[in-house]
Amino acid sequence: MERRLSRQVSAEEGGMILGEFLRQRMGLTRKEISKAKFRDEGICVDGRQRKVNAVLQAGQYVEVLLDSGDKVSAQLRASEREMEILYEDGDVIVLNKPAGLSVHPAGRKGFEGDTLANRLAFYLRGKGEDCVIRIFGRLDRDTSGVVLAAKNQAAAARLERQRGAGTLHKTYLAVCLGVPREPAGEIEVPLAPDSGDRRRMQVSPDGKPARTRYEVLKIWNIRGQDCALVRLRLDTGRMHQIRVHMAYIGCPLLGDPLYGGRADGEQCSGKKLEEIISRTALHAARLHFCQPFGGEEIRVDAPLPKDIARILNSVIE
Repeated sequence: MERRLSRQVSAEEGGMILGEFLRQRMGLTRKEISKAKFRDEGICVDGRQRKVNAVLQAGQYVEVLLDSGDKVSAQLRASEREMEILYEDGDVIVLNKPAGLSVHPAGRKGFEGDTLANRLAFYLRGKGEDCVIRIFGRLDRDTSGVVLAAKNQAAAARLERQRGAGTLHKTYLAVCLGVPREPAGEIEVPLAPDSGDRRRMQVSPDGKPARTRYEVLKIWNIRGQDCALVRLRLDTGRMHQIRVHMAYIGCPLLGDPLYGGRADGEQCSGKKLEEIISRTALHAARLHFCQPFGGEEIRVDAPLPKDIARILNSVIE
């Protein structure tokens, strides 16, 4: 989907060179400006295409037509199953992913499956907005919660910069077996793929840096096992980072099939708790970012799914 930006030249901006106005006032990159120059009606002032060395006058309207990128979503077979939309505007859409649903197709055959990307493709095509499916920060299949997608290439580039600056971030809620020694803290140990099991990650001095912040919100006991509700935020985005880091400090996430043991290798009592939740008790609860072009701060919350809410509401004795 193409994105057209427009802005009126203020009195103090009168006399600016168009190229400078595009970069300094409209926040466009040199690459975006370069591409727009060679498109029909790519850069217009009061409806007429102009060169970037034109001098602007107060009151004029500047319009830019940004590149939409390749429509690779055409490879996705649309899935008509419902999805929950938490927020949407002309540039982004935020979805509430249920546990058990993959974000992206796995392999070529997966383009015909039912994933969040397939469902999003169906929704956008129905609105006449067929575009590249650009999802930021995929969640594991068993993790529920907020997922952000950009509708155009320009928005995606701005969101990527926000992610690098820490403006775009998620807050997670998790139920762990055991209670962290400190009520709040940081876990900073490098992570690398497990050479013995390609599905897993492991703590390794040769891995990539990874840092997780946590805060204990609630402590209680389930069937003789001390448990804690923790709020988490990632400063890095490694695969399975929360799951590995929490297991490393001896507090694996409830229901986690890959990292359910203690940090010292001993098995915890999680097996007798399997009937409480059938997946890893991890939920992406909140997303914070800024509108890619308007700059307004946006905060989106995903309600707790029933399985985790049941635990926290002490329905299970």
